[in-house]
Amino acid sequence: SVQDLEQYQPQLAYTTPSHQFPLGMIMPIGRRLQLLDWAASTGAHIIEDDYDGEFRYAGQPVPSLQGLDRNHRVIYLGTFSKSLIPSLRISYMVLPFPLVKKGLNKASLFKQTVSRHVQHAIARFMKNGDYQRHLNRMRTLYRKKRKTLLDAIKHEFGDHAAVRGENAGLHIILEVKGAPSEEWLTQKALEKGVKVYPASVSYVTPPETHAVLLGFGGLSEKSIADGIKKLKTAWFNGRQSRE
Repeated sequence: SVQDLEQYQPQLAYTTPSHQFPLGMIMPIGRRLQLLDWAASTGAHIIEDDYDGEFRYAGQPVPSLQGLDRNHRVIYLGTFSKSLIPSLRISYMVLPFPLVKKGLNKASLFKQTVSRHVQHAIARFMKNGDYQRHLNRMRTLYRKKRKTLLDAIKHEFGDHAAVRGENAGLHIILEVKGAPSEEWLTQKALEKGVKVYPASVSYVTPPETHAVLLGFGGLSEKSIADGIKKLKTAWFNGRQSRE
């Protein structure tokens, strides 16, 4: 929180405002402006990791911290792993103007491992507008997958589960009521051939609720629906969820 930053006065803050990991919350505009005011008043920098900010499904778009920054305090990070394919291994950094010279000096010592041909191909893909058209198609595709996932969870689990972080990104958090532990959830799911990930690994002090992370970007709509049915069998022994 901004209050914690004011108390401890760090020189660098790392944020994922477009889709906080793992809970998937979107930082509201008021909180973003508070964060920028803190950085400007203390001379600190903010790292904005916009790892899947291209995919938002509800509400109006919120400007990035970098776009709102007027005091050169935000270091913006992005990647093509989510929007294109992970195997490209291409990410990028947008530095505030006062850090550009230092950044270039540091970058001169870095051995680039990404093919120049791939870099130029992506640059051309963006310049001619194909990248934006691709993003629009992907948003439509992922919006359908997201709806399939949420509908399946509601139908199969009813009131026995709650969803968080569903308004952006390519994963959700599923809280399963009455589950013995996250370890039990992940193990039972794996026994049915479904891999889910515990949310507690991202916490210093894990919460009392038992939640798992479900990704849906790389799955077909049929696989999503079948997977949720398998999770119901794994976690509830085939009993019908309450409507």
